[in-house]
Amino acid sequence: MSNPPIPEPPDASREGPIRSDSAASPSWRPVWLSAAALLGGLACVSVFLEYFVAHRLPPLTEATLDAAEKRWSQAGPPSYDLDLEIRGAEPGPVHLEVRNGEVVAMQRNGITPDQRRVWDVWAVPGQFETLEREMQLAADPVHQMDASADTRLSLQCEFDAQYGYPRQYHRLVYGGGPEVYWRTMKFEPK
Repeated sequence: MSNPPIPEPPDASREGPIRSDSAASPSWRPVWLSAAALLGGLACVSVFLEYFVAHRLPPLTEATLDAAEKRWSQAGPPSYDLDLEIRGAEPGPVHLEVRNGEVVAMQRNGITPDQRRVWDVWAVPGQFETLEREMQLAADPVHQMDASADTRLSLQCEFDAQYGYPRQYHRLVYGGGPEVYWRTMKFEPK
């Protein structure tokens, strides 16, 4: 009886490395998917905290606006420097210098606007006028903003306790329309 020939092992130098069964090797795909899902979840939590917790401001009412304007008229300095951060449709920094109630210097995104009326909008009295207009918009967004019937505005504002100027303002829009936000970064009486 003859014995069958014994096969020789493959020559590793000619055929490449020996591969194991793919079912037996670990797959990194579930690990990467889990990591991506975790990072996405953390990003969502961060956005939620930023908009719904960190910027939680008191509601803007006629009473709070009137009280702030009264405080400003009694205690607001006639000369001040003001730096604002604006977010929304046209985000960017604003710097104002007001002397004796008049804006003498203004920059938006590092550029001085040609139209002087733009300068006055961001001075404290101009901010109060903007807030009054915002309250009119919120009362009737359909007619005032040409918004859809389901549009609702939530106005939130925090005023400075000493001088009365708006420290932060946020207009949240539900149902479509531009969101508005500004925050005082520096207020320095002169």
